[in-house]
Amino acid sequence: MEMVTPKMDNRNLDRRKLVFETLEIEAPAVVAALSGEEAVRNAGVAERLGADLVEVRLDLLPKDPIRIIREVREATSLPIIATNRMTQEGGQFHGSESERIEILAEASTLADLVDVELRAEGRDRLMEIAERPVIISYHDFEGMPPLEELRSMLEEIFEAGAEIAKLALTPASLEDCLDLLKLLSETEGPLSLMGMGNVGKHLRAVAPIYGSVLTYGYIGSATAPGQISVKALREVLDVLMGENR
Repeated sequence: MEMVTPKMDNRNLDRRKLVFETLEIEAPAVVAALSGEEAVRNAGVAERLGADLVEVRLDLLPKDPIRIIREVREATSLPIIATNRMTQEGGQFHGSESERIEILAEASTLADLVDVELRAEGRDRLMEIAERPVIISYHDFEGMPPLEELRSMLEEIFEAGAEIAKLALTPASLEDCLDLLKLLSETEGPLSLMGMGNVGKHLRAVAPIYGSVLTYGYIGSATAPGQISVKALREVLDVLMGENR
C-alpha cells in the first residue's frame, strides 16, 4: 500500500497536521496505551478523557490479542496503533520473532498505524506485509545514546521507511533533556520523543511544544516508567498550547 509522506506545517504553538493516505492526525496527539483485562473498556474511557489515539499493547493482553483489538476497534472511533513490543525493549511477548511479527501484521489490519522496533529482526518483514503507516521505535530504559548517535538513528529510521519515528529514552540529567529537545527541534520528519524515569518524565508534556507529534499516557496503569496519565497530559497540553482542539 503506497502511503503519502506525512506533512507538517511550521513548528509553533499552533497544532499541526500529519496527513497520510487515509488518516489525518492533529498533533501533538495524546495516545492512550491500552493493556490488561480492561483494554476494551478503557478504549471508551480514553475517548472521554481526551485521548486522540489509542495504542493496543498486544504483548500485554491476557488472552487472544486479535480478538481484543477487534473489540477495541468496535469500542472506539479513535485511530488505533497496534504494538507487540519485544522483550528487549520492555515488552512481554515470549514467543518467537516470526510469531510476534505475524501477530502484529494480522493486528495491523484492524489498526490505523503499526509500531515496530528499529532493532527488531523482523522489522523489514513487518514493513513488507503491513498495509498501514509504520512507527519505527527505539526504547532505552537505562540511559540514552550520545546525540550524534541519536541523529544517525533517526536517519536510519526514516531511511527504513518509517512514517513516524519514536524515541523513548532515559536521560540522566536536565542537560540530557536539553539535548533531546535540541534533537527534536532540528529533526525534519515526524518524531515522537519521550523521556522515561524521574528526570525525563516532564518531557512527555514539554516535548510536544517543541514538535513531538505523539505523547503516550496511561488510563489504568502505566506501561512505561515515568508515564503520565492521559487525563493529566490532556489537561497540561490544553493549558500550555491552548484549548482549540
